[in-house]
Amino acid sequence: MMLCSIKEWSEEKYPPWAHGPGYVVSYDIAKAVYNRFNEGRLKMFKLEDVAMDIWIDDMKKEGLDVRYEKEERIFTEGCKDGYVIAHYQSPREMMCLWQKLQETKRARCCDDP
Repeated sequence: MMLCSIKEWSEEKYPPWAHGPGYVVSYDIAKAVYNRFNEGRLKMFKLEDVAMDIWIDDMKKEGLDVRYEKEERIFTEGCKDGYVIAHYQSPREMMCLWQKLQETKRARCCDDP
């Protein structure tokens, strides 16, 4: 399913890196994005996760060593203990997550005791 116009993205499908609610990149990739941005070499895109995917895919084609690692703590369907990302949280749940993190120094969901 195409979520943008052909003018915005002419390829058959997005690069495989898109993960919407959260992703983590290494220092070398963050630095490469920063450098390319400062050099005016990055095509901007309206969705930042898709933009990051496009940029990483281009850097990979240029020879940057890029590896995709599935991180099970990036849970895209709510909250899971030990999370890196807790997606689809209400403002009240976000406040609860933050309070639990501050009090316990652990990533715990709010429906847990």
